[in-house]
Amino acid sequence: MINEVNLVLPIYKYSFPQLITKQVCKEYRKSFPQSNTSNVQAWHSEYNTHETTNVFDPLIDVTLNKCYEISRNYYNTDITNECKFVINSLWLAMYKQNDYTRVHHHFPFQFAACYYVDVQDKCSPITFNKTTSIQPENGMLLIWMGIIPHMVAQTKKKRTCICMNIGMDKIV
Repeated sequence: MINEVNLVLPIYKYSFPQLITKQVCKEYRKSFPQSNTSNVQAWHSEYNTHETTNVFDPLIDVTLNKCYEISRNYYNTDITNECKFVINSLWLAMYKQNDYTRVHHHFPFQFAACYYVDVQDKCSPITFNKTTSIQPENGMLLIWMGIIPHMVAQTKKKRTCICMNIGMDKIV
């Protein structure tokens, strides 16, 4: 007999004033109109977007700071003497009607994050582990363990977000 345990998923939600504007995202897309190909079935930039511009740096700084807070406050781990969190990849995604993202995870990264720049009411939520759905809001930052599977169902409304994979580097 298998005992099922209903565990709360470690997903951390924050709200910020617009760290990145819709206009900044539109201008970036105009400079890089070709979509990347992946499990995201919507226009999205290359995974090295953080290396092509510094316009997303304010979001990167906030996200990395929150990862340190999560490690200290929820996992009782202060890694600052031995390791540092780094953005391994960052991409901008702009969904329109009928766009979606297939189920996937971000292993082996410690954390994954998504910042919602501009989302219309009743756009599709992000769904984790087929059990937990979170409705995006403008200015929302979600951070979760990279191993947690998640997806976005076909959306009826537009949603613009910036996604990141966060890993660790040893301090030498």
